[in-house]
Amino acid sequence: MALKTNSGLFLWFMLSLSLFVILYSPLQLSYALEVTPNTVVELQDVVVVNYTLWVNNVRQDDQEGTVYVNDPSEPVPGKIVEEFPDIKVPPNIGFMEALVGMKAEDEDNVVVPPEKGFTNTTDVFYGEELFYQIRLLEILKDASNPPFTIFDLPFFMPLLILVLFIIGVIIFFRVQRFRSTYDILGLKTKCYVCDKLAEVRCGNLGCNTPYCRDCFNIKGCEVCASNKMVPIKK
Repeated sequence: MALKTNSGLFLWFMLSLSLFVILYSPLQLSYALEVTPNTVVELQDVVVVNYTLWVNNVRQDDQEGTVYVNDPSEPVPGKIVEEFPDIKVPPNIGFMEALVGMKAEDEDNVVVPPEKGFTNTTDVFYGEELFYQIRLLEILKDASNPPFTIFDLPFFMPLLILVLFIIGVIIFFRVQRFRSTYDILGLKTKCYVCDKLAEVRCGNLGCNTPYCRDCFNIKGCEVCASNKMVPIKK
């Protein structure tokens, strides 16, 4: 009897674990590094920057916004775009290189040579030397140690399949013994007529309704009218 009770509790545990995995699947197992006043910008960081662009001593552009620090030729990860919807990626690698190594509140004047500036022939300032006045306002995310979730673990899917298989096996055998002393959830089966613990069941295999001995002895099976009873296995 103890074994049946434990298996019922085990089933509840497995079901609870599955619900936890489903509901808290975004649970992060590692996090991006904490940003401190001494944090310096590295590739894959997200920063807030204000800059002014000068070309041939003429002020051409002013911008302020979030920037994902990477090689402009590489696509920006979707997660970064979702988290920072106002992201603006300056169109040249020289600007990115200037950000690397800066700290929050740092200011710098940077000269970007033509080969690291606008290299697309359709760009307005193609082949021009660029002069940037840059102020790094804030480092939002030090992504040198990008977060990952439980789904990223290599053993997650095999573990999930194993858990679901075990739950399926337990449910199968519980269904087979549904009319026995303990039901599918490990709870005691009660008499069909009263709330006493069932001791027998209807002998009709198509019925199997549980009863206590007193109720069955009075009227037999109230579901199929059978007078044949079978003791419930303990």
